[in-house]
Amino acid sequence: MSTPEPLVEHHRATVHGMGHHYLTAGTGPTLVLLHGFPQTAHMWNPLIKRLAARFRIVAPDLRGLGGFPGPAAGYEKAALADDVRAIVEQMGLSSPVLICGHDMGAYVGFAYALKHRGEVAGLVTVDAPLPGTELGDGLAANPRTWHIPFHANVDVAHMLISGREREYIDYFVASRIYDRSAVPPADIDIYAAAYTAPGALRAGLEMYRSLQQDSLDNRAALAMGRLAIPFTAVASGVTAVRGALETMLHEVAENGRLEIVEQAGHWIPEEKPDRLADIITAVATEAGVLDRGEGETHQS
Repeated sequence: MSTPEPLVEHHRATVHGMGHHYLTAGTGPTLVLLHGFPQTAHMWNPLIKRLAARFRIVAPDLRGLGGFPGPAAGYEKAALADDVRAIVEQMGLSSPVLICGHDMGAYVGFAYALKHRGEVAGLVTVDAPLPGTELGDGLAANPRTWHIPFHANVDVAHMLISGREREYIDYFVASRIYDRSAVPPADIDIYAAAYTAPGALRAGLEMYRSLQQDSLDNRAALAMGRLAIPFTAVASGVTAVRGALETMLHEVAENGRLEIVEQAGHWIPEEKPDRLADIITAVATEAGVLDRGEGETHQS
């Protein structure tokens, strides 16, 4: 049986002097979904469909995207986390929140949980070795993650990608996917349109330039203690190295769990949305956000 399409609403908010676009859907405890590069909140539609029946979902476009130009600098993940927190506060939503972030969005969600302890009930990070850990900080030297130092060299990357956004995004998605049909050409068109908007590409690249500062910020926060909330790191079965990921979890969380999703590349929310919906629901149940018995997801 197919799941009814939930009502997805578009909103605008001004926080920290900047405009932001975000999506909302559903009812229930608050679930914040945070996208990565080179995507927008649009990527979460498969998860919204599966989870709107039990969560009040908030999916913002990160700073500098969604049609609202961002500043020239200021893309440290702690700053982006404060943007998201301000949106949640403006909406008057219940706290603590559950957060799931993919790619750069996972870095933002992690910063949110570290900086605003007590306001996050549980955290799910999707295919994102975290800055401030041995695994995350080693990515820039790994040839398989060539894009990290390339994007961090913002001026050169911008010069080479600008005017070729659709070609680059299509290549970038295809190079890290298992099921190519999971991110169809229509989605690539949406992301290309978003990143050709004034300042948007540079905003996305600045998120990479700030990773060194993110590492310093996270290490300072972790020195005060690991996260005590339920925390699941989700990883692609194509690229996951279990031992390194388990070490990362031990570095950052007292209650960490690893979930490796087979037959999926980097784009797990689109490639395996049912599995990710189940993982999010399990974390919510463990965190007490959902009652036991509410944890069955609707699959299409």
